[in-house]
Amino acid sequence: MDRFDEELVLARLSRPRAEETTFAVVSDAHVTPDAAETWKVFHRTERRLRTVVEDANRLGADGLVFAGDLTKDGAPEEFDLVDEILADLDVPLAGVPGNHDAPKEFDPHETPSLDAFAERYAPGSLPYRTTLGGVDLVGLNSAAADDGSLAATHAGRISDSQLSWLDRRVDPETPTVAVFHHPLSHLSDLVPEFRPESHFQLENAAEVGELLAAKDVDLVVSGHVHWPTVARAHGVTQVTTAAACSLPQAYLLVRVEPTGTTVSMVPLSDAAGFEEAYEYARADTGRDGALVACVDGGYFDDCPLVDEREPAGGAAPATDAPGVLYR
Repeated sequence: MDRFDEELVLARLSRPRAEETTFAVVSDAHVTPDAAETWKVFHRTERRLRTVVEDANRLGADGLVFAGDLTKDGAPEEFDLVDEILADLDVPLAGVPGNHDAPKEFDPHETPSLDAFAERYAPGSLPYRTTLGGVDLVGLNSAAADDGSLAATHAGRISDSQLSWLDRRVDPETPTVAVFHHPLSHLSDLVPEFRPESHFQLENAAEVGELLAAKDVDLVVSGHVHWPTVARAHGVTQVTTAAACSLPQAYLLVRVEPTGTTVSMVPLSDAAGFEEAYEYARADTGRDGALVACVDGGYFDDCPLVDEREPAGGAAPATDAPGVLYR
């Protein structure tokens, strides 16, 4: 079985371009103080998030971005443990909720409200626009709707009110990264090992993607699917993150420079931790066996998944074709 044991470049992108800016993105940490095992390796979630915080501090990053699912199921004690871990964070924090962070009808506990989430992990409100180094970061909520229509499901949608806000607040002249939990692209279209689950893609992906493209947003970062991909979807470039909790247990490091952006995946465990996550995914058929199948099939042998940088003596590859270009 192949594994990666150091930073692995996933993509070299032509945009965004800005003054040197570095930020970490972590998704699907699923932190819990008491659950154990399963393919999400719950008993290691606290340690994995602590490692992200330690890395962000050591690097002096311009920010740490959460792409959703900070908690196992949104229980108050899970958020309390997240807060305890984040008390050691020395860099700016900006997060968006995932489906496991939002109140759900089927939860046996009272999950804190989305307003409470925004106060703790976002710049005070959702949606938001903030600055990390030389780029604007736009955070949107795809996990919960004001009318309660998402309360009985793990599906995601960006509300009309947020789209209206996005249309007003994004500056096409400023390098911009958007973050929300549910992806624009369908995972099974990019990686055939995964089943075509409807909730893996944003319900109004086309509408959202087209508006982001019209506002000239440079990059979209999402989580939810527990697997890293790079895709051109609805006119914008999207990266999905690996999960912090499950195989391969990693976060993203995004480096923006005047010549373009490099997106790398950074492991959160040593060789023994990787093997443990692999065995849990194999025994518990994590994501219906797709996680193990992708690792065994050499998915990471082909990285970077895309390289848009201008080669010596030639122009950068075109990135404005419709549909999915990468994986």
